[in-house]
Amino acid sequence: MYEYHGWATIRESSSFEDDDEKYSLIVQEIRKYFDGLEWPSGVLDLRAVNGDYQVWIAGLNNHKPVTKHNPIEVLRKVGELAPGSYGVLYVRDSDDAELFNEFKIYTLIRGEIMDHNDPFLSPFIPKIEDDYED
Repeated sequence: MYEYHGWATIRESSSFEDDDEKYSLIVQEIRKYFDGLEWPSGVLDLRAVNGDYQVWIAGLNNHKPVTKHNPIEVLRKVGELAPGSYGVLYVRDSDDAELFNEFKIYTLIRGEIMDHNDPFLSPFIPKIEDDYED
C-alpha cells in the first residue's frame, strides 16, 4: 500500500505581505494544474480558509503512483508555482524494500521539498500495527 497525508499553505512569497494580484494568479495556476491532473483517487483539494488558500492531499493506493499522480511531485510543483508555500506530507510505501515499515516526512519550506525520517509513527510495526502472525 502507498499511504499519504499532507497539507500546504499557499504563499506567493516568504514575505509577510503577499501581492494580492500575484497571489490570485498563482492560485489560478495551481487550480489549472490540479484540474489537468485528473486526480484518480484519494483527496486533492485547493480551497480558501479565512482568506488564505490551502492544499489538502491524502490517499491510500495499492501501489506507488506514477510521477504525474505522485503526491511528492504534486507538492514539489506547488512549491514551484508558489515559492513562499509551506507544509508537510507523510508517505508510507509498503512495497519499498528498505522503507516498507516507515513513514517518510516531506517538508515544503519556501517552495523547496526536503525529506526527513519520521520519529512519530515509525516503525509502523509495532507502533501502529501488530507484527504478522504465521
